[in-house]
Amino acid sequence: MSNDCETNGCFSLRGGDERSTTSVLGPGAFSLLSRDPSAPGAIAAADAVRSTAEDAKAFLWRALAPLPPPGRDWKGLGLDTALLLGYEIVVSVPIYLTGDGADKGQPKGLGEIWWDNVRHPQWDSDAWWVNYVAHPYVGGAYYIRARERGFGAVGSFVYAAFLSTMFEYGVEAFFEPPSYQDLIVTPVAGALVGALIFEPLRNHIKAKPERVWYDKALLMLTDPLGAANGMFAWLFGVTPNFELQLRPLSSVPDGSARRLMPSSRASAAPPPSRGMGLELTVRY
Repeated sequence: MSNDCETNGCFSLRGGDERSTTSVLGPGAFSLLSRDPSAPGAIAAADAVRSTAEDAKAFLWRALAPLPPPGRDWKGLGLDTALLLGYEIVVSVPIYLTGDGADKGQPKGLGEIWWDNVRHPQWDSDAWWVNYVAHPYVGGAYYIRARERGFGAVGSFVYAAFLSTMFEYGVEAFFEPPSYQDLIVTPVAGALVGALIFEPLRNHIKAKPERVWYDKALLMLTDPLGAANGMFAWLFGVTPNFELQLRPLSSVPDGSARRLMPSSRASAAPPPSRGMGLELTVRY
């Protein structure tokens, strides 16, 4: 074998004293036909074999090890929240227009009804299955959506509580006062349902090498918000980009204030702030 092969290592294609060799792996390759195990080339070859075996073992362990949890997807969770708010509005408007709320003779306006309801939360008298079956299921779905976006157990519980509060003091408050049961049961029982039932079931299904139709149905039932958002993107062929930001509310100075200051300073000075506002931007 040539000095170059002893240095870099070669893969031998033919035995004998006059062997033709071809280097196919470059540095670190090894000869399969070395006769003298004490030769320097044979020692290097044995080291290369051990190194290759260790690399293969390490690669196998990396392939079999569970993937690290993804980072928190704040943008994706914001998109989920905005779409959920849109679903609630789309469903609630027809109910309001066809119900008693659309009665033109009612003494209070829509804003007055909402303001009166949010100031007077109460214990509701809904059926037991609504308060203690339906609401824990919805809370579990909220919990799973946050988990799918990379949030931990505590963050997912906080998200479920946020969505429950948003619904009780948002859309539903146009129809009835917020419910104490719903504010407590939805996030608390929902987090338990999500962590102890939904999440283990989903992990079991995801670990299967092949999934049948009922596996996919269970994944959808345990994450209905994710399924609805995927259906939205599929139906319209777009993935909207939602941005929810807090911005200061500004007021334009009146004419007298404008006359008291030079025009250059008036144009350069920012208008005074009147508080903070919530701005929703939708891009298609």
